[in-house]
Amino acid sequence: MKFKIGLYQFFIIMIIFPYGSAVLFFLAPETKQDAWIAMIVYSLGGILLQLLYTALYYRYPQDTLVTYLPKIYGRVIGNILGFIYIGYFAYISSRVLRDFLELIKITSLEYTPMLAIGIFFIIIIIYTVYSGIENISKTAQSFFIMIIFMPVFVWLLIVFTGGIFRVSNLKPILQNGIMEVIKKGWKLIAFPYGETIVFTMIYPFVLERNKIRKVAILAIIFEGIILSLNTILLITTLGVGEASTSICPLFQVVQRINIGGIITRLDVIFVVILVVGGFYKISIFMYVSVLGVAQMTSFKNIKFLSFVFGILILYLSQIIAKNYMEHIEIGLDLVVKYVHVPLQIIVPILTLIIVYSRDFLYYEKRG
Repeated sequence: MKFKIGLYQFFIIMIIFPYGSAVLFFLAPETKQDAWIAMIVYSLGGILLQLLYTALYYRYPQDTLVTYLPKIYGRVIGNILGFIYIGYFAYISSRVLRDFLELIKITSLEYTPMLAIGIFFIIIIIYTVYSGIENISKTAQSFFIMIIFMPVFVWLLIVFTGGIFRVSNLKPILQNGIMEVIKKGWKLIAFPYGETIVFTMIYPFVLERNKIRKVAILAIIFEGIILSLNTILLITTLGVGEASTSICPLFQVVQRINIGGIITRLDVIFVVILVVGGFYKISIFMYVSVLGVAQMTSFKNIKFLSFVFGILILYLSQIIAKNYMEHIEIGLDLVVKYVHVPLQIIVPILTLIIVYSRDFLYYEKRG
């Protein structure tokens, strides 16, 4: 799995990866009309995570996450952690697949069995993963403008649709102060920003490695701005109450577009964002899972691994929850607290502390 991707391609997939699913939902509903502020505030947390992830990468520039962990923790603990991360990436890939299968069924293919949609989707993803991250990043370039600026198009159409765009829905701003926003919006650090830990598996294969940190931080800043604007769109169009309770608020927004009775029911916009965003997010998660197994074992048959992980992820997506509401409840509560936070934040911090402590002791002995 030798490949190289350019800085621009890296920038694009870093944006599309979390954006593809985050744009669909009203995140941090506990912060109410200040959710857009929470999105910006926690983009700073996303930047701190990139500083953390890249600090470890620059210490081991030839390694991915799963190959430098054994060097830091020792073979036994390091390999256990490596396989935990591979399982984590595969599990989150299955969760994202379930998200998109449910939403496609709800909004577009109501009478089509979810498994049938999943089989079709996973076949394409298996082929994509086998083709490699280079092809993923190249095709992402083609879709980047469309998927990022499609919501801008929605913004314009909503503004020209009379009577549904209400700036007053954003008031009062910071009624309980910024600390309340920080306290209630903390889950944003895990989703969408913490999911960028997946790129610790890709850093070593990016050209101009010395610029990775700068590009990653710029991607997080850009991500924070566009997701904040998307949150403003949801609040001003639907109001906090409806945006918070809607299964997919962006779909509700698109359905309300009506310009002179001519431009209306543009559900295709939502479907395009849904399918393209889901495709890239699932593909990247699954790709790093396959890459991790190939790096940690002597088994290098990528085609076979892609097929096995594709079947596994499809199967998990069908059994992880009885229904969509249970799936969402597990994902936004249990997974955030007991899976995302430990693996995205706690383990990397402990790892960096160990690395710097060893360096300090080494220089102390030499001194």
